[in-house]
Amino acid sequence: MASHRPGVEPLRELFLSAGVDPAWLVKATFEANCLLLFALCFWHSLKTHGWRRTTREFSAGFTLTALAESTGVLSGAYVYPGFVLYVGATPVANPASWVALVYVIMRVTDRLVFGRAALSRDRADLRLSGGWLKTLLVLASIDAGLALGMDLVLDPLATLFNWWLWVPCEAGVHGVQPGVVDAYNFSREIWMSTPDTAIGGFFAGFFEGGLRYPTRLFGIPLINFVAWFVFVFVYTLQSRWVEGRADWSEGRRTAVLWALVLIDWPVMSFVLITPNL
Repeated sequence: MASHRPGVEPLRELFLSAGVDPAWLVKATFEANCLLLFALCFWHSLKTHGWRRTTREFSAGFTLTALAESTGVLSGAYVYPGFVLYVGATPVANPASWVALVYVIMRVTDRLVFGRAALSRDRADLRLSGGWLKTLLVLASIDAGLALGMDLVLDPLATLFNWWLWVPCEAGVHGVQPGVVDAYNFSREIWMSTPDTAIGGFFAGFFEGGLRYPTRLFGIPLINFVAWFVFVFVYTLQSRWVEGRADWSEGRRTAVLWALVLIDWPVMSFVLITPNL
């Protein structure tokens, strides 16, 4: 553990003498910063795109992520223990940070592809030669690629600090159970194990022999990285398509985006949870 490395223990003792658990402080800082990033991106979108589009995109993205992540927890794939604020079975910081990161990534993609034009014109007016479909596919692919690159860095670090726990790859194991990991960096032992629900029983049927997600990268199931790419690609493709329909009213854009989200949630959750890669 990090606290046993030379030079770390005195610093830990200094925090403890002040009545602060340094591990809790790091995790609380992570959670607070995720919420702060969401607030900053929401404010920037308000100033740039107005309240209708901002509310539509942020609420739809937040809801999609919260539903999909909660399904992942209830299926037994992983748990998010020890956070302060939850929505369903996932900490609020998770969908909040996902929406914020995707918002930033989309702005970066626009700038990479369209240059300074992305700063002065609405992205709905920007097109690549070859048509609107090509534009959507190229932009969404870059969005997903950038998101995957970030996750390849963020997820191993978060897993190292037990900010979320993956199901062990052991015979007959279908979820995270008590004793799987030493909860060394938090004291709020909530969501420490996969809850016993019908959702968990349903997905366990796809992994009868256990050994769930045997292919791992940095100790993390490969399917996690596949899911990041797919979710970002699908969401940004749909979002860019909806916002690019200049002939639609704000109400129609909102209705279509939300309809797509409610379809995406069960379909992508099932497709990305059941493969035993």
